[in-house]
Amino acid sequence: MYQNLFTLKDRVVIVTGGTGHLGREICRGLAAFGAHVIALGRNEEKFPELLKANAEGLAGKIECRQCDVCNEAEFIFLVESVWNQGGRIDGLINNANAAARETWEELDKKAWHAGMDGALTHQFTCAKAVSKHMLKAGGGAIVNTSSLFGFLAPNFKMYPEGIRGPAAHHAAAKAGVLQLTSYLAALWGECGIRVNAISPGFFPQKRGPERLDFMRELQIRIPMGRIGKPPDLVGAVVFLVSDASAYVTGQNLVVDGGYSIW
Repeated sequence: MYQNLFTLKDRVVIVTGGTGHLGREICRGLAAFGAHVIALGRNEEKFPELLKANAEGLAGKIECRQCDVCNEAEFIFLVESVWNQGGRIDGLINNANAAARETWEELDKKAWHAGMDGALTHQFTCAKAVSKHMLKAGGGAIVNTSSLFGFLAPNFKMYPEGIRGPAAHHAAAKAGVLQLTSYLAALWGECGIRVNAISPGFFPQKRGPERLDFMRELQIRIPMGRIGKPPDLVGAVVFLVSDASAYVTGQNLVVDGGYSIW
């Protein structure tokens, strides 16, 4: 009775930001459990690395599509294409994030709106486009990506010179993601669509020289004593998309090694 709770066999799941630091591993994890994953990204040059996973004996498969999810019309066209191709969309992982990291002094109204669009608005427009088909089908699962900073204030004292913490619009947007999640879960609770969020902790991506001082500062603040690695998110996403979470909606699953408990 329970052995297939986590299976995603034959399910079609769209992953925005599918070629990114966290998105790649999420796509591989979903495909490993049998899903047909539509991985979206703006840069086609990143597709080959992700598509290599198809040769690694995955139960499902990964299909890469170029799409800028901040362009609502472009995403709607993509969704209609996926629906017409297979007649089903079982899951949406709202994982894309295009926000910059301006300091408070650098931030102006234009940058604020760009940050909100890059972290929050597209989660609304993507859910809007996909929900039409999920409502028609009688069900589906949406997982929105928030952040620790959607419910915690950043500790600016822990960021050394040269490393920026989250921008103000990032914190506001990620808080908005959590409330959007609750709202949609309540709206669609009786329609078979479950809407949940995940809030990753510190999953730093190396973009320059190693900053061992910052890594040490992070690790001593995390009860598990280490930073997050992309595979650490896979179980949470699979759980929230699969039947293992059939009675779970409107929740925020925090994956942070315990950072937020102190």
